[in-house]
Amino acid sequence: MTPLPQDDPDFDPTTDTGQWRRIARDVHKEQGWATTDHRDRPRQQRDPLRVYATRAAIWDVLAVTSAAIIGFVLRWTIPYNLDISDSTYVFFALIVVVAWLAALAVVGAYDTRILGVGSEEFKRVVTASAGVFAAVAIVAFAFKLDLSRGFVLITFVTGIALLLTVRWVLRAWLRHERRYGNYLHRTIVIGNGERQEEIVDLLDRDPVAGFTVVDVIEEPHSECDDAALDSWLDEVMTRISLQDADTVAIAGTPVLGQRVIKKLSWRLEGPRVDLLVAPTLGDFAGPRVTMRMQADLPLIHLDEPHLTGSKRAVKRAIDIIFGSLLFIIFLPFMVIGAIGTYVSSKGSMFYRQERIGRGGQMITVTKIRTMVDGAESMRQVVIGVPDDRIGDRYRDDPRITPFGRVLRRWSIDEMPQIVNVITGSMSLVGPRPVLLEEIELFDDSDHRRHLTKPGLTGLWQVSGRKAVDWDERMRLDLDYVEHWSPALDLVIVAKTVKVVLTGKGAY
Repeated sequence: MTPLPQDDPDFDPTTDTGQWRRIARDVHKEQGWATTDHRDRPRQQRDPLRVYATRAAIWDVLAVTSAAIIGFVLRWTIPYNLDISDSTYVFFALIVVVAWLAALAVVGAYDTRILGVGSEEFKRVVTASAGVFAAVAIVAFAFKLDLSRGFVLITFVTGIALLLTVRWVLRAWLRHERRYGNYLHRTIVIGNGERQEEIVDLLDRDPVAGFTVVDVIEEPHSECDDAALDSWLDEVMTRISLQDADTVAIAGTPVLGQRVIKKLSWRLEGPRVDLLVAPTLGDFAGPRVTMRMQADLPLIHLDEPHLTGSKRAVKRAIDIIFGSLLFIIFLPFMVIGAIGTYVSSKGSMFYRQERIGRGGQMITVTKIRTMVDGAESMRQVVIGVPDDRIGDRYRDDPRITPFGRVLRRWSIDEMPQIVNVITGSMSLVGPRPVLLEEIELFDDSDHRRHLTKPGLTGLWQVSGRKAVDWDERMRLDLDYVEHWSPALDLVIVAKTVKVVLTGKGAY
C-alpha cells in the first residue's frame, strides 16, 4: 500500500504541493483506476441507492400496469363483456401507462438523493400522477375525445395507492438493510473542533438516515495560499479514493469559505461523489427554508413556523373530526380502565392536573389514576429534578399501582385527554404538556414549544417517551414546532400505534 505523505517526517503540505497528487496517482495505479486528467479524480463511485432506484422502477412499472388493467377490466370488460381484441381501448390504456412512467422519471422519482428518507419521494410520485391525469383531462377536453371518466378515475386511484404502497414497502426494506450496515453512504466529514464532532455524531447517530462516517479531515488554514489549498485538495481526493467514499460532508464553518467549497466542488465534478454542506445559521430545515436569488446573491429566506392562519384551521378541523372518532373507539377502554382503578386501589378513578398549554396558558388535563392516592406530594422525593438518570427513576417509581402499570403499558391512562382535543385545549399531535414546576428548567428557546397546542402524542412519545432525557425531549419538541406539517402529523400518528403496541418507554 502506498504510504500517505503525512507519514513522511520530511513532508510539508505548504511546500511539497505535488506530493498528494503523486500519492493519488500511485493509489489509482494500485487499485487499477484510470487517471484521465491533472486533477487525479477518484474512480466513478457506485451509488449505494442504485439498487433501490432500480427496484423502484421495476415495481412502478408493475404497479402502473396493474392499475391500468384493473381500470380496463372494471370499466369495460366486466360490464360490457368487451372484446379485448378491440385495439382502441387497449391502445389508450397503453398510452396512459407509458405517459405515467415517463412522468415519474421526468419529475425525478428515481433520483437517489431523495430516495429512502423524508417525504419528497412520495411527493414526487403524487405530483407525477396528478400531472398525467390533469394532462389526460385537458387533452380530452381540448380535442373533445370520448374518453371514459370511469377508467381514468379507477386507474388513477388504484395507481396512486399501488405506487405509494410500493415505495413504502421498499423503504421498510431499506431501513432493515441499513440497520445491518448495508446501502449506506460512505461519508468523509470536513471540519474542525466541536462543529466537526457534531456533524459526525448526527450522521452516525441513526444508520436509517443512510450515512456512515469513514474518515474526517481537518479544514485548511484560513489564510492558506493557492499552493497549500491545492495540496489540501489533493489530500481530500486521495482520502476519498482510499476510503471508497461517495459523499463529502462539510461542517459549515467560517474558514471554509466560497473559494474552498467551489474548488472542492470542481474536483468532485467527475466522480460520483456528493457534496453536502451543513449550514451554520441555526437549526432550521424543511418547509421553512427557501432559496431566493436577489441582487445576484443566493439568499436563504426563513419563514415563520407554519402554525398560523389557514394551516391552524386545518389542524383544528382534523382534531375535531378524528378526535370524535377516537373518543368512540377509546370509550370502552376508558370505562374498563376507570372501573379497574376503582376496584384495585383506594382513591378516585380519575386524576386531574394543571399543565402548560399553548401560549403558556394553564390547562387542566385528565388521566385515569395510575398511582397511589397522594402520589403528587411524593413526587419531589421520588423523581426529583430532571437529569440523565430520570428515566431510571420513572421506571422504578414505587408510586405506580400494579393495575396502573397495565394502564401505562397500553397508554389507556392518557385516553381521557381526547376530550381536551375535542374541546380545543389540546391537539392530537404536538409537544406533550409540561408540569408547571418544569418551566424553571426551560432555556429561553424552549418556550417556543408553546407556539402550538400540546398534543395527545408527539415526537417525544414516538422516540422513547420517558426513556428520552430532558434535553433530547426539548429538542424533539422544538423540531416539531419548526417543521410542522400535516404529513408530519400523519407520520407521528402511525408511529404512535407502533410504540403503543411495543410498549417502548411506557412506565
